[in-house]
Order: sequence, then C-alpha cells, then structure tokens
Amino acid sequence: MKYAAVFLAILTGLALIFGIYVYAGARIQVTSVTLEVTPAFEKQGEFGTLQTAMDQNALMGTPYREDLPGSSMDYSFLVYAFRLKNRGLIDAEMTEIQPVPAEGDVLSYTTLDPLQVNAGVTVPRRGENDAWCVVLTGAGAEDPALTRRTFRVTYYIWGMPRSVEASYP
Repeated sequence: MKYAAVFLAILTGLALIFGIYVYAGARIQVTSVTLEVTPAFEKQGEFGTLQTAMDQNALMGTPYREDLPGSSMDYSFLVYAFRLKNRGLIDAEMTEIQPVPAEGDVLSYTTLDPLQVNAGVTVPRRGENDAWCVVLTGAGAEDPALTRRTFRVTYYIWGMPRSVEASYP
C-alpha cells in the first residue's frame, strides 16, 4: 500500500509539473506587423456603415470620439495585419488586438469585416494565424510618423487572459 501511495504521489507531481509546463509555454509571439493605408473615400460603403453606427450609438468596436463629423475625404483606414505564432501546446482563443489610440484616431475594430468585430481569432497550438486591427483616423495618415502605433494583443489560455504588446514600425 505504501508503494502505491508513493507511486500515485509521484504520478500526481509529474502531472502537475506537466500542466504547469504546458500553461507556462502557451504564449503568443507577434512575428510581423504590416500596414495598408487606404483613404476612406475609397471605402465609402464601409465608412458610411461606421458613420451610421456611431450616429446611432451602435458601433461594434472601440470608439475614441463620440461622433464622426465631416466626410470620407477627411479620414483614412489604417489596416494593421499581424502574424501571430503560438509555440505552446494549447490553442490561444479569442485573440483581440487593441491599439493605444493616437491623436486623430476615431475608432478601431479587430477584423476586416466591420459587421463581425466580435468574431474571435484562434491561434492553434504549435501554429500561426493572421489577425487584423483596423483604425479609422484623420486624413494625412500616409506620413510614417502618424502610422506609428503600440498594440496590446489579448488572448485566452484555458479561460485565463494573457496579453503581449506589439508595435508598428
């Protein structure tokens, strides 16, 4: 009986160590960030949808101002594409990217489809996935100094939140 107790204690200890190893190793790395700048007048439909949503207080995303005055000529879409890598043994679920807002930013959302901003991105274990963050900002965003951003990438491992920071450039 004593040997069985020792064996079970060792087995429990090894399972605990393995669980800690798996959880501690489950981290996302941001391997690359790219940017595409598009004047809002080239995406008139998307801009109109966002403007209506802000007017009706129904925006699905993160607003940094209460309204969206002016026309599409006054704004640009900054689409940041992230390559995320998960080296862990557990899927990273509900990945979301939030920028630290800069002067002139109006809103942001975490997908290429403004109607599906709550769709989560899963980064599979030992795999990679792409995620996006779209920022609507004032026009003139072609200047590299105006596109510089810091981002917080938040994700969940076993239901517990984790985050990592990334920046562009």
